[in-house]
Amino acid sequence: MYSLTAIDAFQISSPENTYIYDIVPCAAGLAAISSDDSLRLLDPLALGGSPLNSIRRVNEDVTCLKVIEGDASVAITAGRDGRVVLSDLRTGQRVGECRSEQNAPILSLACSYPYALAAGTELTNHQATVSIWDTRNLGTPMVQYIESHSDDVTELQFHPTRPQILLSGSTDGLVNIYNTTIKDEEDALHQTINHGSSIHHANFLSETDIFALSHDEKFSMYELVTNAEEGVEEPPPVHFGDLREKLGGEYAANVLRRPDGGAVAGIGTHSTRSFDLVQLKNTPPWTFSPETKVTLPGAHGSEIIRSYCFLDSHRTVLTCGEDGQIQAWRGT
Repeated sequence: MYSLTAIDAFQISSPENTYIYDIVPCAAGLAAISSDDSLRLLDPLALGGSPLNSIRRVNEDVTCLKVIEGDASVAITAGRDGRVVLSDLRTGQRVGECRSEQNAPILSLACSYPYALAAGTELTNHQATVSIWDTRNLGTPMVQYIESHSDDVTELQFHPTRPQILLSGSTDGLVNIYNTTIKDEEDALHQTINHGSSIHHANFLSETDIFALSHDEKFSMYELVTNAEEGVEEPPPVHFGDLREKLGGEYAANVLRRPDGGAVAGIGTHSTRSFDLVQLKNTPPWTFSPETKVTLPGAHGSEIIRSYCFLDSHRTVLTCGEDGQIQAWRGT
């Protein structure tokens, strides 16, 4: 076991009891969204200073944040107001906007360089929608899928090297894989995975490996079907069960793909005020290595860590949470 030390922090002091929902590194710095509906740009190497920029009321009830890789300063936010907003983090200017079908609350976003943008909605009037726009023309979605999920769309992710492939996850327990070059929904739906529990996070961990993590902390690995011919049997999933039981801890924040081909699970514990980073190695098969875990002692106190990320060039881990803080962690 190895511990990191908190070396710097940013705190939202006003309004009180503000949660930080998500942090995303980008070329301009570190983007963050919070429950005061602000989008902030910070210097991740000098968190104790003032934000480089703040955009207030970026959405009403902001829910999600992405940045366009390859673009130095454009962040994308969405919220329960049904709006997707593209903002220039450096100038604070809004550079684009589109809306969901029926102005349905938006719970998930994904973007793929250079022009694809996807949004997933809460179930509204018996419809949960996945919409995909070209950021050069935000007037009308290029594609919409409205029948593949029967409940809130909580996760969207594009394939890491095949930008036409989109993953969606929902509280209906399904993870769907679409070929977004196809408009007809039935034909576009390439694969459906039934995880069996409400999806909290899901993503590609490699070209062909997919994970699903449910709100009740159940974790499984699935394989992307490359041959969709009728009669071809899908590879069996690998079920790890409840990550709290397998790795210890009281909640799983997420599982993040890493440059070395593996992944890292973030496991939090309220009662001991700690947060563990546990390696998931693709040896193969995929296996957790709890004996090599990295601990962030003290973490965010008894509050939940909502998001974490890595600044590999500076050997730094960043976390944010419901205490209104962003913290930077580094080995001593």
